[in-house]
Amino acid sequence: MKAVIMAGGEGTRLRPLTRTTPKPLVPVVRRRCIDYGLGSLARAGITEIIVTTSYKAGMIVDALEATDVGGISMLFSFERQPMGTAGGVAKTSAYLDDTFVVMSADVLADVDLEAMFEFHRRKGADATMALTTVENVSEYGVVDLDDDDRIQRFQEKPSPEEAFSNLINAGIYVLEPRVLEHVPEGEKFDFSRNLFPILLEMGQPMYGHKLDGLWMDIGRPRDLILANQRVLTEVPIPMTLHALPDGITGTVWAAADVKYGDGVVVEGPSMLESRVSLGDGARIRGSFLHPGVTVGAGAVVEDSLVLGDCTIMPHAHVTGCLIDRGCTIGEGARLARTNVGEGTTVGPKSHHEDAILGDEA
Repeated sequence: MKAVIMAGGEGTRLRPLTRTTPKPLVPVVRRRCIDYGLGSLARAGITEIIVTTSYKAGMIVDALEATDVGGISMLFSFERQPMGTAGGVAKTSAYLDDTFVVMSADVLADVDLEAMFEFHRRKGADATMALTTVENVSEYGVVDLDDDDRIQRFQEKPSPEEAFSNLINAGIYVLEPRVLEHVPEGEKFDFSRNLFPILLEMGQPMYGHKLDGLWMDIGRPRDLILANQRVLTEVPIPMTLHALPDGITGTVWAAADVKYGDGVVVEGPSMLESRVSLGDGARIRGSFLHPGVTVGAGAVVEDSLVLGDCTIMPHAHVTGCLIDRGCTIGEGARLARTNVGEGTTVGPKSHHEDAILGDEA
């Protein structure tokens, strides 16, 4: 069986992080987001993958060509202009001569796809949509099923009061090649907005399958941070465990060479990568510090993702933030729900809340 991975999105809500790193390559614990989907495909017996790319295509191609995915072969399809999800996949239709799976590269999907394939075959479906449940449906496409799991109707981003279900489209599909015949050539065309409503109106057999495993949209900063926290506690990732000092509680992975000052407190789920240094009295909670991060004395980092070689000066307070590589957060600065672009220096004692710093574009 073949798969198409859609990897063309710009990840605008994660900027400025996605100015330097395309969303599929954003780190989640010790892997890139796309690696979880690749693992799911490999476990399901996929042998060939076609990757559709647009934004920062060169970075994605270079990264995947250097990735060992268990003997899976890869082809790449380039879009000069956005063609929509269905349009981009239809562009590769010459290579799709049998049942195939479509997956988005910018959601975290550590899931059981083999069960979904079996469900698709058993139902004799033209299209099977992976479904998952969320508490707030207002940012997703909602799906209604009958007692046989056949899709009855769609509802795009309803308010919680109007939603007829909490089952949402997870952006993973098993499809028969004939469904792509309904995608107009050369037009921007989406699966959820365009193709699936057409198939539903035609009465084509479309079914919904509830996913087994961890699925998360990482489109917003708080979702990306939560994904890191959940993966650390829910997904088996090979990590060498080391003895940890007093003051560390919960699920914490730390490299052997982490340096701890006196009175350091670390609360899980958290990750401390190689060459991380924590000053006296530093407090880390629910955060992920990548190689070479220095946290000064008395500084606090909570529910944040801090990429490599950043310095958080003494007594700074960082909460709910994405901080790209090589940044300096000044002494006594306070940042809340703020995205900081690569190489940015944040002034001492400055306050930033719900802000974007260092986005030059």
